[in-house]
Order: sequence, then structure tokens, then C-alpha cells
Amino acid sequence: PGSEFPLGSTTVTYTATDSAGNTATSSFKVIVTDNQAPIIANVEAINTTADTNACGAMVEIIAPLASDNCSVGMINGTRDDSQPLDAEYPVGTTTITWTVTDDNGNQAEPVIQTVTVTDNQAPVIECPENMIFSTESGVAFATVNFENPLASDNCEVNVEQTGGFTSGSQ
Repeated sequence: PGSEFPLGSTTVTYTATDSAGNTATSSFKVIVTDNQAPIIANVEAINTTADTNACGAMVEIIAPLASDNCSVGMINGTRDDSQPLDAEYPVGTTTITWTVTDDNGNQAEPVIQTVTVTDNQAPVIECPENMIFSTESGVAFATVNFENPLASDNCEVNVEQTGGFTSGSQ
């Protein structure tokens, strides 16, 4: 009594002996089970900017620590975009769900970590050179046609005219 019993089944045996030397033996089992789930340490959200000329960022992800009263298994991280943890993180927010199961099958409450990548690289736009046109005969205007300017960016770029007359206007 008062002993610390290990995880699993332990047989305890008693023997009774009377004054004439007769003995009787009886035993019972003490079964110790682990029903305590492991605990995953809290994780910090990661906020970063996109890598230069990339529409995402390479982010070093460090798995959080997990603890348990017995032995804890391997902690696993799963991204919501199904990419490996060491793949590039796209602009926006990616969620990582951390899970772990101890060696006795008890699962920890999952811990969520967010990785937010912000695009702070401005696009580059190249408008055509200034154009000089003469008015058409007998009118006070010229019809001018021009190509849309070229634009580039580390992420998707949309070019739209936001001022002045459109190509082909009079």
C-alpha cells in the first residue's frame, strides 16, 4: 500500500500463513491507465511581408512544445492550404493546426497558429512617351489611339485607366 504503480497492469499477491504452517495465496490486479491528454503550448501569430519580387514569403515555422504526464508523441502541423510547413506562404492568412497524441492514444486540444503575409511592394507602371498629334482637317480635335501601359508587380496586377480620355476618343 502507498506504492507508486506504473502504467499498465501489476499483480499484487498476498499470502496468509497460520500457526500450523498452512498457507493460502490470493492476488488481484492494479491497472493504471493514462487518460490525461497532452497539452500543446500556445503559439504566437506570425506577421511578415512578402519576399522581394515574390507573392508570398518563406517563413521558418517552429513547432510548439507539447507536454504530458507520460510520454508525448510527435507534434504535427497541418496548413489549411494543404502545403508543407516549409513551403512558401502566400499573401493573406494561412492557418496551421497543431495536434499531438500521447503514446497512450490521448489527443491534445488542437492549437491554431496564423501566418499572415502582407504585400508591401508597389507595382511598376510604364506609360507610353508623350504623344503630339495635329488636329484633323476642318475640326478642332484629333482622334488618338494608344496602347495600355505595361505594369508589373510581385503579385497579380490590374491596369485600368483612371483619368483622361480613353484610347480612340476625339
